[in-house]
Amino acid sequence: MNTALFIKTYAADFGFLSYCLRSISKFVSGISEVVIAVQEEDVPGLKAMGLSRERIEIVPRYTSDGYLDQEIHKLVAYRYTNAEWILYFDSDCIAIRKFSPSDLIIDGRPRWLVTPYSKLINADGSQATPWRDITSKAIGRPVELEAMRCHPLMAPREALIEFGVFMEKLHSMTLEQYIASQPMRAFSEWNALGMWAYHYAPDYFSFWNTEEKGVPQPFVRQGWSWGGVTDDERRQMEEILK
Repeated sequence: MNTALFIKTYAADFGFLSYCLRSISKFVSGISEVVIAVQEEDVPGLKAMGLSRERIEIVPRYTSDGYLDQEIHKLVAYRYTNAEWILYFDSDCIAIRKFSPSDLIIDGRPRWLVTPYSKLINADGSQATPWRDITSKAIGRPVELEAMRCHPLMAPREALIEFGVFMEKLHSMTLEQYIASQPMRAFSEWNALGMWAYHYAPDYFSFWNTEEKGVPQPFVRQGWSWGGVTDDERRQMEEILK
């Protein structure tokens, strides 16, 4: 299977990214290329990291909010590679054991973890995540499942293309325009894509309900890039990569 690994990053995350790339080299096999998407001003800092096999793609700025921009870039990642499948890493994710894209395939389709919102409840009875109404609005129907449960995620390029077509038809604007127009960062790329596929195009993914099957052993560890790389995180990542 022809699979590209895609990372959208920016300068503030480069401290994590260096560990992410080291972990990919150490643990991830079976990928045709590593594509790193950045905006033009961050290219010099990225090149200074001494990349080897990674390919830099300069991506446009759609909004003044980098958070919404990175969601757009992930959903249009097929524009930056010819690969049939796209495997996603965030900058603050590091692989922790050996795996390849084939390990994420069930019955010929990428697995996609989902959890019922009825199980994601705070002690006071409120929803533990903010994505339910936001995702229902995005795909034009009520949703019962949270679909952003586990890194890494993998998607067929055709699913990404078809999702963009769906969003444009539903909202009478491009996917990029819809995301960019959402106030208060009210969009979740993986919930929208996952629930669109679940309800409208289920053959693209093999959905894994964590309440029925449990959470599978992870292949990656996710940090918290907004806080920067702390000394403790650095020690933990070095221990994993030694």
